[in-house]
Amino acid sequence: MGSPWSPFAISRALDDEDDGVFWNPGFVPPAFSNRPAVVTVHDLTHLHFYSRLHRAYYDVLFRRMYLRCAAVICVSDYTRNEFLAWSGMPRTQVHVVYNAVDPAYANNDEVLESDAPYILYPGNRRNYKNLERLLTAYARSSLPARGIHLMLTGNPDAALKELAHALGISWRLRFAGDVPDASMPKLYRGALFVAFVSLYEGFGLPILEAMASRVPVLTSNVSAMPEVAGSAAITVDPRSVDDITQSMNRLAEDRVLREELIECGCEQAMRFSWDRSADELWTIVEQASLARKQ
Repeated sequence: MGSPWSPFAISRALDDEDDGVFWNPGFVPPAFSNRPAVVTVHDLTHLHFYSRLHRAYYDVLFRRMYLRCAAVICVSDYTRNEFLAWSGMPRTQVHVVYNAVDPAYANNDEVLESDAPYILYPGNRRNYKNLERLLTAYARSSLPARGIHLMLTGNPDAALKELAHALGISWRLRFAGDVPDASMPKLYRGALFVAFVSLYEGFGLPILEAMASRVPVLTSNVSAMPEVAGSAAITVDPRSVDDITQSMNRLAEDRVLREELIECGCEQAMRFSWDRSADELWTIVEQASLARKQ
């Protein structure tokens, strides 16, 4: 949600004499403004993972700022329901506009050159991304013995290297480094499957990126991930290492299953459209503008 001072910086930057609507795609509402504000909320991680002080700040101040907004846009039904329960905002002012995937993923046929097959984790290293259980499940699976590597985006860090050493998988763990956006489709396309077993997501864009790349997906059965994945992925309890391990083995061993997931995943990814989302967003902004003039 940015700096605690961001709402005040936004308010100072706004020209209240302007007849337009302010839209922030990144969480933060203005602290005060006569201009109608529309804010997109991607998740409510502050409810679960922030310090007590940060939670208190957002609960007391941000909640009031959101209530003054003309509308709030959430990126999934899950996030909308969580936001409504937290904020107390009227349901009619809180909308769902889904994210979608860059066409570059579906249009790409190139694969990353690799000396061995790999499964891919695409994401950051925050605790709720569940990397410790992911690595543990991989170590217990048949994949290392099959010569299938685990590829993580980003650079090596001491904690992960130490964990991999303790699990005996250092020789199979690979780091993709800082991958440019333009190269991400190749990284996805080259994977045997994507393993994204986060504990919490407000949406879960890597799920769609993998599906659009024609790659099977293993993801979590919690928060917004089942909503995004539909029936086109294998879903697991992200807190169960055994569940993750068994599903990894199943995906690695069952080629027919992978092909079925690829076909279903392509169809699922196509259900999310930036053009449709842009139209829905514009309708919400227009409604906020008209309401001000009435």
